Amino acid sequence: MSAPRLIFDIAGAAAVVFAAILVVHRNPIKGLLAAVVSLFAIAGEFVLLSSPFLAAIQVIVYAGAILVLFLFVLMLLNLDREAGPEEGHRMQKLLGFVAIVLFAGMMLAAVRSSGALAGSSGEPAPTGEVVPLAAALFSQAALPFEAVSILLLAALVGAFVLARRDSAPRPPEERP
Repeated sequence: MSAPRLIFDIAGAAAVVFAAILVVHRNPIKGLLAAVVSLFAIAGEFVLLSSPFLAAIQVIVYAGAILVLFLFVLMLLNLDREAGPEEGHRMQKLLGFVAIVLFAGMMLAAVRSSGALAGSSGEPAPTGEVVPLAAALFSQAALPFEAVSILLLAALVGAFVLARRDSAPRPPEERP
């Protein structure tokens, strides 16, 4: 096994592990930091796949701008710990852990069975130009690109609605 393939596998495993921490952890700040590590691991995979532009965009846009925005919103919301049992059900934790391990195993098996090496897509090496990427993004992939932006907007609106807390329902005449 070559060194780039080993680094690629380690970065992939780190991305999966920290994404699992993001989902499982109850503290939103620690979950956000796990998301940062996961996004940096994915950026490392982009570098190994000969896509430095995508790696830079991954770090600047996602790990930089969007996660800083999420951190800012979390600090503004000033979330307290939820009232309720601290431990939760042990069976749920065990089943969740087993599901994460099974999913990671299936993904690793799928990657291993593909037989493709990191950076060996059969395409010529990229020249570092953004023009082919932009042409493909705004011609063939324009509809999926816009659909993802609408999906992200809907997710942000849904998160806002779920996070909004009213202590008591207001009468209709006091509503804006």
